[in-house]
Amino acid sequence: MKFICGKDNLNYFLNIALKGVSTRTTLPILKGIKVSCVAGDNKVSMYSSDIDISIETSAPALVEEGGEIVVSAKLFSDIVREMPFGQITFELRDDNKVFLSCENSEFDIQGISSDQFPVMDRDVEGSSFFLEKLMFRDMIKMSAFSASLEEARGIITGVLFEIEDDEISLVALDGFRMAIVREKIQGGLEGKMIIPSRIVGEIGKVLFDMEGDESDNVKVIFGENRAKFVINETTIVTKLMEGEFIKYKEILPKENKITIKVNKKELEESVRRSSIIVREGKNAFIKFKIDGNYLVVSSRADEGTNKDIIDIEKMGEDLEIGFNGRFINDVLKIIPDESIIMKFSTSISPCIICSEKGDKYTYLILPVRLSTANV
Repeated sequence: MKFICGKDNLNYFLNIALKGVSTRTTLPILKGIKVSCVAGDNKVSMYSSDIDISIETSAPALVEEGGEIVVSAKLFSDIVREMPFGQITFELRDDNKVFLSCENSEFDIQGISSDQFPVMDRDVEGSSFFLEKLMFRDMIKMSAFSASLEEARGIITGVLFEIEDDEISLVALDGFRMAIVREKIQGGLEGKMIIPSRIVGEIGKVLFDMEGDESDNVKVIFGENRAKFVINETTIVTKLMEGEFIKYKEILPKENKITIKVNKKELEESVRRSSIIVREGKNAFIKFKIDGNYLVVSSRADEGTNKDIIDIEKMGEDLEIGFNGRFINDVLKIIPDESIIMKFSTSISPCIICSEKGDKYTYLILPVRLSTANV
């Protein structure tokens, strides 16, 4: 096995493959990248897998001899990154030894036979549709963070992909907050699937790292127990979670007595400032006081107090309500709009954050009791 590949190309596609390498295994084979090429193909393929997700991507290369080998993902990426700029030669020699060279730099590293590397079954059958790459990336960014990180919490560690009425929704929740992000699609499809949020996050990272035309499409295929995402030279296959997702639509408040319109940047900065005071405390709780055409954002701790006053447009009554500042800030920092709509009912009812321009996103955040928050 021998091929020659430009450093930039090899490093770029290797970084994509790295997103599928397991970080939670003791099996050396799953900590590796399988490198494979066929004479005459003019490309080198790289594979990674942690059983739940598999990634295949290909870099242009001059292939002199075909073959395959598994190399340590971290070691391989560190070497390629630090190689001089130029053409890197990759050669498999006896006893699974891999020789890497570029200009005056050479490495000999130990590879692993690919016999035990998980086979990536790319044949996922099911309904398919296309999403613009940047649109899909933004949907992931705006939703996946709300899923639970505690594995014991089962289905809510996943992100729901739901298609109905020519619209796809990504839904994530953790028991304290919920994110719903929607976009229009074509095809008249209906269906749903649940993907672990950890894997959705890795898909988002792949999309973020990818170069190319902003209008590139991602082909998404819903299978019976797997899903496939195809973006140019890269294919990602992931297992789906089993079970029924929370009936999230039933969680959304049926009515809201109070609606305010507020400048998103001003509110984000105020929440960050109020969070400074309570950052070191047991509870990072802040208080919103809707008073006429003003929103007062405040916090209190043993170390001191804070208060910010923001102009708002209001419909409805005045209200005092407490929140975990981190939950509010997580939402505000990813919303691209200049102004947002916030809806309330009572001091113990969920707050809804949404766009004034439609229903592209909806966030629900549970409040904390002010007596508990001590703000």
